[in-house]
Amino acid sequence: MSCTVQISLDLRTTDDAVHVAQVAADAGVDWLEAGTPLMVEQGMAAVRALRAKFPTHPIVCDFKVCDGGGLFARFAGEAGANYIDVMAAAHDATLRAAMREADKHGVKVIADTMFCPDPVAAAVRAESIGVHMIGWHLGYDHRAENRGLRAIDGLDQVLRVVRIPVQVVGGLSVEHAIEAARMGAASVVIGGPLVPGDRATGLAATLKEIVAGVRSASGRL
Repeated sequence: MSCTVQISLDLRTTDDAVHVAQVAADAGVDWLEAGTPLMVEQGMAAVRALRAKFPTHPIVCDFKVCDGGGLFARFAGEAGANYIDVMAAAHDATLRAAMREADKHGVKVIADTMFCPDPVAAAVRAESIGVHMIGWHLGYDHRAENRGLRAIDGLDQVLRVVRIPVQVVGGLSVEHAIEAARMGAASVVIGGPLVPGDRATGLAATLKEIVAGVRSASGRL
């Protein structure tokens, strides 16, 4: 399975997000994510701005939906986004509501396993409800307090038990992003600690290295 590369635009202004997104697009990054901080600060206007500037790139709304699944799926679709994330720890009804509204707007639902006591079981449950992708997510605060954890830990287990694509997110290094692709992940998300930081030549070089490595590891030309 080929693996896509997504950049998490966890920034505070739309101008900054569009700038970093352009660096990423020029480096070959496949998907653009309107990160939670960006959406909190700028709302859906930031998503519309990304859609206007990058008409062909898939855009992910990092809502981290816990309730109101249908409402947020509608917001995403109306703004031109392609994906939203719903927490797998949410009630089944929230996942179902997100799926119903997402189908109306051409949006796909990613079930994010962060917060789940048993993330593998949560992924199986979310797949049974009908979500399109699993987000295998090591959260920021969790990894900050537990420096030895890696987002790719347990990835092999979830890949064995679900048939839908699995995305890996959570402080991935260049090496771990490439390893995730080699293991069979369908998507890797690049954010902190690589973004933000140098938002010009340094970032561009890092993203090009990741894109080339992920494509090679997943057999993608």
